[in-house]
Amino acid sequence: MEKYTTPDMRESLDSLNSSINIQNGESDFGRFYSMNVPFQVTLECCDASDPEDYVNVVTLSFEKAVMYQESLAIKNYSYAKNAPHYHDFFEFVIVLEGNLVQRIEGKDYLYTAGSCCLINRSLRHLEHYQSDCKILYIGLSPDFITGLFDSTQGSPFSSEKDICRSPIYHFITDNMKNPGKRAYLDFIPSYQNRQTTERLHAMTDAMMHTLLYPEFGAYYRICGLLCSFLTHLSSPQFYHCTDIRLDTNSDFLLFSRITRLFEESDGRMTRTELEQLLNYSGDYLNRITNKYAGKCLYDYGMTFCLKKVAQCLTETDESISAIAARLKFTNRTHFYALFKEKYGVTPKEYRKMHS
Repeated sequence: MEKYTTPDMRESLDSLNSSINIQNGESDFGRFYSMNVPFQVTLECCDASDPEDYVNVVTLSFEKAVMYQESLAIKNYSYAKNAPHYHDFFEFVIVLEGNLVQRIEGKDYLYTAGSCCLINRSLRHLEHYQSDCKILYIGLSPDFITGLFDSTQGSPFSSEKDICRSPIYHFITDNMKNPGKRAYLDFIPSYQNRQTTERLHAMTDAMMHTLLYPEFGAYYRICGLLCSFLTHLSSPQFYHCTDIRLDTNSDFLLFSRITRLFEESDGRMTRTELEQLLNYSGDYLNRITNKYAGKCLYDYGMTFCLKKVAQCLTETDESISAIAARLKFTNRTHFYALFKEKYGVTPKEYRKMHS
């Protein structure tokens, strides 16, 4: 592996990696990255937030390996100058540790550990490193990712075709038909996905080890690891996926994330838990739900909780007291008052009406 010290400009750093060609390198608006390999994996590690500290970068592909360092100030230079880039390949941006601000078409979106996004072709974007973090970038050429999807058609395993029903498949195939479409996919870990980063770290280590020390079957192993990664992201058990269009602002994306987490937890997620998962203050999250739902955070969560109560009343024979206890209602009078305010009748009357 070759090692390079920090050049003065980002374009010089990128030009060291022969798997990427840069056009309009001096542009503050439209630098274009073209990838001449089927796929590329880049791991970037930032150890601190001081501008003079370094970001360590390792880029790997078939028979290609480049390692270099650049100062955090240079790494964030494009962000400060609002000089985004775009490319002719699909790119996954995965946050393994810490936080990352992703500026997409001029709007900033915060990504925390375990979350990621799939950047469409021709979508202008750039990253901002604020503190300790470890970020994995996976670039996939259109031909390579299409080949992975096409291989499922002749597979003897019918379950392989499940990927063709995933948001990732539809997003990529739609872009192949409509290449100018500006959109991206947002992935946040599900509430039950307690080992998000551990699984992502394991996949990252396996991919990089295979590329650094290839042996017989290495190509198939890489394809298998990438397929496992796509399957992992496509599973509702592990991730919530949202298709974000260009006209969607960052506040609405945050509201969508709150909604997904409330749906999964039946509204029983505390403000502290939301703060930890989304890395925003409870007050700010409260303002977001007021803005889009007209309710405070607690009341918005309660709508999902009461919806679950109504579902249990009509779809199960579970007792009303057991349903209330399972959904963490400790005050019977309060539970009945909330339910009647929402549905106009008591839980018993509701069950009778819908039985």
